[in-house]
Amino acid sequence: MNQFVTEWNTWRDSRNSALAKPFGWLSVVGLHWLDQESTWPEAPGTFTVEDGWVTIALEPGIKAGPAAETFDLMSESQTDATTASTGVTAPSTSAARATSPSVPSDTSTLPTVSDRADQETAPARPQVRVEDNGFSARLPEGGSLSWFTVGSVLYELIDRGGRLGVRVRDSKSPLLGKFFEVPAFDPDPDFVFLGRFTRFDPFKTFTIETAQEDLQLQTQAAGIVTFETKQGEVSLLATGCPKTGLQLDFHDSTNGKTTPAWRTLDLGVPNQDGSLVIDFNRAVNYPFAFTAFATCPAPIEGNVVPFEVTAGERRPPFFYSEAGINVPFLFYVWWDEDSAEVTRPWYSRFGLDITILNPAHDDGRVSLVGFDGIAMSGGDLSVLGRKARSRLIDIATEALTSRIPVIGLGAYSEFVIQAQRELRHQQGYDDGIESEYEASEGRLLIVMNNELDPQQAGFDIVHTDASGLIYVEMPFDIPLESDLTEVEEFQAALEADRPITSWQEFDYRMVALIRGHR
Repeated sequence: MNQFVTEWNTWRDSRNSALAKPFGWLSVVGLHWLDQESTWPEAPGTFTVEDGWVTIALEPGIKAGPAAETFDLMSESQTDATTASTGVTAPSTSAARATSPSVPSDTSTLPTVSDRADQETAPARPQVRVEDNGFSARLPEGGSLSWFTVGSVLYELIDRGGRLGVRVRDSKSPLLGKFFEVPAFDPDPDFVFLGRFTRFDPFKTFTIETAQEDLQLQTQAAGIVTFETKQGEVSLLATGCPKTGLQLDFHDSTNGKTTPAWRTLDLGVPNQDGSLVIDFNRAVNYPFAFTAFATCPAPIEGNVVPFEVTAGERRPPFFYSEAGINVPFLFYVWWDEDSAEVTRPWYSRFGLDITILNPAHDDGRVSLVGFDGIAMSGGDLSVLGRKARSRLIDIATEALTSRIPVIGLGAYSEFVIQAQRELRHQQGYDDGIESEYEASEGRLLIVMNNELDPQQAGFDIVHTDASGLIYVEMPFDIPLESDLTEVEEFQAALEADRPITSWQEFDYRMVALIRGHR
């Protein structure tokens, strides 16, 4: 067991180091699909597409240089020309970008595998040219090229399903600057299985979805991976190549809660008899879990593990989109499901990236590293067992100790209060609080630490206790949804200090409070 954990920790350190590279996936800050002629406000020039070649004409005063991969291709072209004239063959250099096996790409595997099962072919390579005022490049189907750099920014040319695009990577990305590690479940040997790979002859082609809603790709399944579990036999389709390494993209029931919409697992090369090890502790997030500008392939339809895979990487707290870096927030909640279905979409619309957990069911340890706040909300404590209550107190204590905003709503405000009392006692304080504040009849109690100033979001403070906790109340008998429809209307109501007349307006004010703290 010690060796198992040690090897997993070494693997995880390697994974985090690979992600932290200056032009890795955490540096991606934009994606622009190209028309015949394209530019955008921050573009270094104008991009044109003609006969498959993409050319960048740089704006006056812009200084750009070829990226390392482009420089290697240019050097290789010169070597090929020398070889043709002298007849001497130089050592080959790979034009494909070196990618750590622990950092999955966001491409489909179709271009790298031939249709014949007894023959694998190397992928075609990009072509590059230097122009008088820029650069030109042509990609193979599904290809990518680290093309040129301007200051701290790298421009990457991509082909996805025949669509050409420019992806922007910035070594000074705010996401890269905030990165510490990818959260993960604790290593668990129960999620290691001995499986068997059965190869397709020929490989089978499938159409798959991607992380971009308007983009579909083709991928090839190399065969079926089968393994026995407590829930019975599981069979999933594997992509990649048996001679160089198989890959398993999969869904499971943790997706959308503690993990992203799907994850991937490197299976390595199967043994001669087809046997291989399937270790879900090494399941990782695709780049789309970190950035909105990835084109990651989704699993082939039906590739669903029929049990919760509480192993491998969790959903990362930080995410970069057109709105910039997100505001990650952890929310333990137990209200009725009808209300939850209505309210969940509000958070992202108002600018909060919520990870929602059920305090009674989601019993895994969640690190607060990376979260900008935590809330716990519920109207009935009877549904919680002793372990669930203790867990919520521990989480509230960690947030209070780390000076992270923490909010307790309804009956769950008790956990924030108890955590603060125990923490203050451990620190040697005697606040002399003999009785706790109770909400007025028909009103919801909201308790928060003094990292927040609720008055900035239009809330009236009804009580502040000697330990530093702040108390706010809201009437229960207000409608769920607001008559306001646009975010600008909610903001105008806040700025005008209008009364809160719906729970939707309440949620907007709470989001504004968290964002203001950040």
